[in-house]
Amino acid sequence: MRILIGAITALTMTASITAIAHEGAHGVVKERMDGMKAIGQQVKVMVPMMKGTLPYDPAAVEKSAGIIESHAGENFTKLFPEGSDGEPSEALPEIWEDWSKFTDLASQLETRAAELKTVAANQGSEDAFKGALVNVLKTCKSCHNDFREKK
Repeated sequence: MRILIGAITALTMTASITAIAHEGAHGVVKERMDGMKAIGQQVKVMVPMMKGTLPYDPAAVEKSAGIIESHAGENFTKLFPEGSDGEPSEALPEIWEDWSKFTDLASQLETRAAELKTVAANQGSEDAFKGALVNVLKTCKSCHNDFREKK
């Protein structure tokens, strides 16, 4: 669990760095950065619930998970045309070198966000919420570890 909390902290800390990275971005790179920012904002809504610093709110989780789901899968991968890895993008060339793994992770994020949304929509337990959110965060972390430039 400590490793997961560390990963959560790292994901949420990147939000301020991301704001700086958006400077000078345009076109598809800006679109995908905006999508990542939207995902990050939803994580910031749910992590305090997971940590217990805010009460679990299934309606808020359902909404946040739906936003993440809408930015995942094919909606995500279409924002990575070959050759769109120049500055200010943090996309690594490995995305296009292992496109199959990249698209699998994007699809996995969509599936896991849908699962999280279902848990919340069905008024699932707090433990079920935490488990589903952990799965979303693990997918984010896997993609960032393999396909995002470390800053």
